[in-house]
Order: sequence, then structure tokens, then C-alpha cells
Amino acid sequence: MMHWTDIRDAARSLARAPALALSATLCLALGLGATTAIYSAIDRALLQPLPFPEPERLVSVFRTTPHFNNGPFSAPNYTDLSIGRRSLTGLAAATPTTALISMPDAGLQEPAFQVTGNFFPVLGASAALGRLLGDADTAAAAPATVVVGYDLWRTRFGGDSSLVGRTILVDGDARTVVGVAPPDFRLSHGGQQIQAALWLPLVFSANQLQDRRSNYLYVIGRLARGATTAGADAELKTAFAGIVRNFPLLNGDQVQVLPVQQEGTRAVRTPLLLVMGAVGCVLLVAVANVASLLLARGVQRRREMAIRTALGGGRWAVIRPVAAESLLLAFAGAALGLGLAEVGVKTIGRLAGERLPQLNGLGIDMRVIGFALLLTVIVSVLCSAVPAWSAAAADPQDALRGGTGGGPGRQHHRALGGLVIAELALSVVLLLAAGLVLKGFAHLMAKDPGFETPHLLTLEVTVSPAGYPKGTSQQRFLDPALAAIRQVPGVREAGAITLVPYVNWGWNFNIRYEGVPGDNPAKLPITEWRAVTAEFFPAMGQRLIAGRLLQASDDARPGAPAVMVVNQALVQRDFHGGDAIGKRLYWNGDTSFATIVGVVSDIRNFGPVEDPRPEVYQSWSQSNSWASVFPLVVRTTGDPASVARAVEAAIHGVDRAAAVSKVMPMADVIGQSVGRPKFYLTLLAVFAGVAVVLAIAGLYGVLGYVVAQRTREIGIRTALGSPAGTTIALIARRGLGLVAGGLVVGMAGGVLMTRLLTNLLYGVSPLDPRTWLLVAGGLGVTGLLAALIPARRATRVDPLVALRGS
Repeated sequence: MMHWTDIRDAARSLARAPALALSATLCLALGLGATTAIYSAIDRALLQPLPFPEPERLVSVFRTTPHFNNGPFSAPNYTDLSIGRRSLTGLAAATPTTALISMPDAGLQEPAFQVTGNFFPVLGASAALGRLLGDADTAAAAPATVVVGYDLWRTRFGGDSSLVGRTILVDGDARTVVGVAPPDFRLSHGGQQIQAALWLPLVFSANQLQDRRSNYLYVIGRLARGATTAGADAELKTAFAGIVRNFPLLNGDQVQVLPVQQEGTRAVRTPLLLVMGAVGCVLLVAVANVASLLLARGVQRRREMAIRTALGGGRWAVIRPVAAESLLLAFAGAALGLGLAEVGVKTIGRLAGERLPQLNGLGIDMRVIGFALLLTVIVSVLCSAVPAWSAAAADPQDALRGGTGGGPGRQHHRALGGLVIAELALSVVLLLAAGLVLKGFAHLMAKDPGFETPHLLTLEVTVSPAGYPKGTSQQRFLDPALAAIRQVPGVREAGAITLVPYVNWGWNFNIRYEGVPGDNPAKLPITEWRAVTAEFFPAMGQRLIAGRLLQASDDARPGAPAVMVVNQALVQRDFHGGDAIGKRLYWNGDTSFATIVGVVSDIRNFGPVEDPRPEVYQSWSQSNSWASVFPLVVRTTGDPASVARAVEAAIHGVDRAAAVSKVMPMADVIGQSVGRPKFYLTLLAVFAGVAVVLAIAGLYGVLGYVVAQRTREIGIRTALGSPAGTTIALIARRGLGLVAGGLVVGMAGGVLMTRLLTNLLYGVSPLDPRTWLLVAGGLGVTGLLAALIPARRATRVDPLVALRGS
């Protein structure tokens, strides 16, 4: 067993070699810190159970169609599906919305969820303060209540416990605060996060309970004890098949039941594990570097090891000093690495932002610290393995004959070379991954957005529904607000759309053209729908391809023809790229038509990752869209940020209580839409850079060690008249051989690695020749430079000093 005196002796020994101790500690700190930081992300997103009792019994229920697999439900379908299910103790529903809170200083727009009365009981959630919503809150004539989110309670209400029982104005209605939601409330559903600042009771209207094609409800269930996900899936499929038989308009729809924990992490599981693999490579490079340093140090301690063996010491007696030094270095590296991990965790949280809500609440806790300690022990063993094996395998007589330590031995050179080749190979793999993902990201950003991105400001305005009776919000707020914005100096045009491009999932419907039978909706194509003001297209800079744009005269006056503008994706899908102008489609039931009057360029409303979807644009006036939330786009003559304050002032001049939020240039909106691939790219690039620096440092250190060991030989060569070029070639040849070996092994590993990156490359081939050549050439040149510096130093060896030192 190792004694404390071994640690003491190791500390003294390392104190006599401060350069080695510092280098090894920094290498391990980088490797352990990066690994710990990424593990904290994986622990948060993939390993930590949901903050609810028995989370393994929670399931997500989705509506599936021939077009998608994770859709929401309509109110009547959810209601029928939730009755009398043996495999479930409850089936709850929630739908996202936004709400305007009237504060003393200004209106505050916040994300909200409306939930059924059994939503929190099904989850088993407990309030941080007061109580959560229940069935009594959704009963007929129930008083208006609300639950405030924990973060909103802390930030906007100062953590005041007296908030419970008080009344606040939400969308103009007085609601009693009955409780504060728990601080770590998190739940994923179909790639969306069920998190909110306000929780409101969900009460279905008579019209909602009749409309089976209006799907907007996220459905969550809890399995009965002893029930399985497969059993619940089979039961709900059978029940829904009965609903479809009674309502043939649902033909093609079905249900799917998945575990919440598994389904909620599906989107981030593979990328995060790939990043963990990348940081694992960095750690291995760091371990190889430290092992190289200890191995080189061990050569100079061969005489000490030989004496231990000659005096009857066993293998453990020989290995123990190396193991003690490795353990001490590993824990020193871990202590510094935890500090780096803390910085890394904050950076990862900032990079993830809203694109990876699974990482909300990311931090270093005891689970992460325990992982770091376990990893430290493993690393210390790995660092000491090769040096200790080499020391134990040394021939005592050969070492003692060397007088001052003997020669390094071929096995030492082979071991050192093998470690450097491994470092370089891992660096090649990481560089290939980062290079391919970078090229894929550049390809993604180069896609045509379908509009003019520069000089475009986006924002969202929320007004109180109580201040605008149904049907009047456009005339009394939106139109005057847009007119006021256009008067702001530096503004060219302003328009509105129901959903901000590149941000929101849209509303869609099954489109049916004139003359096409509508007996089977499942066979009708799905089309996205947007309502816009006539000024939206010029403000957005969206291109007109054919026909005309919407005009102010396309309004709701009696007799005004219903018209729509469609995008190129719809024309390509439904008309095979032919002429769509003049074609009519059913709108507002099966009795009235809307005529296609124009075709515009595609906007990637679901972000640049996805291809544009077929869309129709309808005049806001003709859409019968009553809204209290208005996404706006403002075309400016200069920097969009320079007019932001004036635009807000113009809006408040129309409605002082309106809440203005999400104010940002369109370039930033597009940047946020690619936040997830950018996050993974950034991590891969950082880790690849760290690995290359460590690998090149390892190569430089090994060649410096080779020069030091061959000082006498080089001195003799110089004394005998050997030119400097020959000496440089001798050392450089050794370095280039290691670089070549690392490239060959790394390229072979890269072929295997690229198969895992398909989902992050966005149209770039995993075997893209330019990327592979750039990585090989770049690392080759860098390796050559790392080899030339020790080689040139070798030419400065004084023959007399070298021979005298022998």
C-alpha cells in the first residue's frame, strides 16, 4: 500500500523539477477541467432525473400523422382520450401562450402556460409557496387564479412571500396569486420545454370542444403502478382508433406514447455524447503528455530504480514513487481543473442560451465533484502506467553499468514515440470533426434566407386584451402603431406578421384546392399559415416571384375577394413549379374560396437547418385573426439598434401599457436560430485547439528530450566536421516520423469518427477532401515547426562542453 511518506517524498521530488510539475499540472488541469465541465452538462441534460416523484412513470403522448410524429391534440380528442384509461392514473394537458402583466412602471410580457386542473397533480409537483393549480381552478364560475413562476417571483416581485393571496392584472384581468411554482420545474415535450413565468387554468370553450382539427395541446400522462409504456401506447392507440372511426375527418391520425425522460433528451443526446467523446480525446492527450514527461523523467531515475531492485525491492517498490508522483500531479491538476470547470460551466450555460433549455440550471454539484475525483484517480493510474512499467522492466545491471543513469534504451524511445503518435492522432480526429462541422455551419449560414437581412429590426408587442374588445385590436392598436413607427427618423417601412420568421413554429392546416375531394383530410397536404399586414413584404425585403403582393385594399369589406400569397415551396410541391396564380383553395370551411394572387420567395421560418415549408400568407384584415401579441418587422436606413428606443417610444405613444420585448436585429434572430449547431461547433473547435496545443507541446518536449539525451553524440558529430544541416535533418527526421505516424493513425480514426457526425454536417460530405487536406497539411506544417526548433538548438551544442559532460 502507498504510505503518506510516499506522497511526501513525491512532493519533494517534484519540487526539484518545478518545470515538469507545472507543465504536467497545467496539462491535467485542462483535460480534467474540460471533461468535468462537459460531464456537468451531460449530467444535467441526460442523467439527472426529472424533479418529480417517480419520474419514470411519466409519459408524453403525441398525435402522429403521415406528416409528423410529435404533434399536439385538439381539446375534444384529448378529452375523449383521457376518460377511463386503466394504464394511466391521469392524462393532463398544457398549451403555451404569452401574458401581459400590468406592473406599476410598465407592462411586462412573459411566457405562460395554460394547464388543465390535473396537470400539477399528474406530475406530482409541489409549490415553493402557497399551492399549485387544481381541478377547482378550472371549474365553472371558479375565481380567476394564477401561479407565478419561481424566477419571476424572485426577480420581479423580490421574493415577497406576501404575494400569495394578492391580486395581479394578467391580460387586463384581475387574478389571485395562489402559489409560486417550484424552483427547478423542468419538463420536455416533443422538443419543446414546458417552462413558464405564469401558470394559468385552462378552461375549454364550447367551440373548442367541438373543433377536432384545432390541435394545440401538449399531453402528459402518468402510468398506473405496474403499467408499462408499451401497454399505455397500445391502449391509447385502440382508444384513438375508435375516435377516428366516429370522426372520419381524423383519418390518418394516430397516437404514440413515449417516456418523458427518454423523449425529452432525444434531441441533445447524440450531440452531447459526441462532445463528451471530443473532450475525452483532450483528456487522453493530456494524459499522454504527462505520461511522456514522467517517462522522460524516469530515464534519469533509472539508477535509483535499479538500486531499489538490487536491494531486493519488489515490483511495487519500484513502481510506487512513479505512482505517488502521478497521484500528486493528478490531484493538483484536479484542484486547478475544478476552477477551470466552474468557468467552463458558466461559459457553456451562456453559449447554450435558449437553444438548449435542457441545460437550464447548469452548475457544479456534489455529483460532478464526485465524478471529478473518480476521474482523477483513473487519470493518475493512466499517467503512471507506462513510466512505471518501463521502470519495473529495466535491467538493474544494465542501469547500474550506466554510472549516471545509463542510456535511455530503445524501449523508452518507442514508448515516448507511441505516446506522441497517440496525441497527434487524437488531435487529427478532433480537428477533422471541428473542420467538418465548421464547414457544415458555414454551408448552413450561406443558405438564402429569402429576404434582405441587413437593416431589419424585429420586436414583439403585447397589449392587454381587456383594452381592445374582440376584433378591434388591429384597427385600434396595430394600424396606428405601425403608422407611428413609420414616422420615426431612420425607419423606411414597418409591418406585422402573426409569427416572427426564424423563431416560431407556425400554424398549419390541410390545404384543399378547388375540385379536389375533401373526404379524407389525411391525404391533403399540410401547409403553414401566416397572417400579415400589406406592409410586411416590403419591410421584410421578401422577393416577389410572380403575380402581386397583398395590398391595403385586400381587407374585410363586404364583397372584397379573399386572396392569398404563397411561397415557392408550395408552388413546387403542389404545382410542380408551374403557374399557381389564379388557383383557388377552400378557406373558412368548404363553401368559400381564396384566390392565389402572388408567389414570394421562401423564408426559412423554421430556421436554416430545415428546408422551407409550403406556406400561405393571408391579409391580417381577412384572416379574422384577433390577437393581443403583435410580432413586428421594421426596415431601417442604418443600424437597426439605433432606432430601437424611438420605435418603442412610438409604440408607447399609442398604448402606454403595451409591453415591448424581444427587440433585436434580424441578424441576431438568425444567429439564435442556429444556436444549437453553433454551440456544438464552438465546443468542438475549442477542444480541438486545446488538443493540438497539447500534442504539439508533447512533440516539442519529446524532441527536446531526444536532443538532451544525444548531446554527446551530437557534440562528437560536430567535432568531426558534420555540417549543421545534417544535425537538423537527424532530429527533424525523428519529429516528422512521429507526425507522419500520428497523421496516418488519426486519418484512420477520422474515417470512423465522421460516421457519427452526419447530423451536424448539414449537407457537407464526411469525407470532404478539402477539409481532410487542410487538417493534414496544417498539422504537418505545425509539427515540422515543432521539430525544427529542437533541431536548430542541437546545432548550437558546443563539442567541448558535450564531451566534457560525458
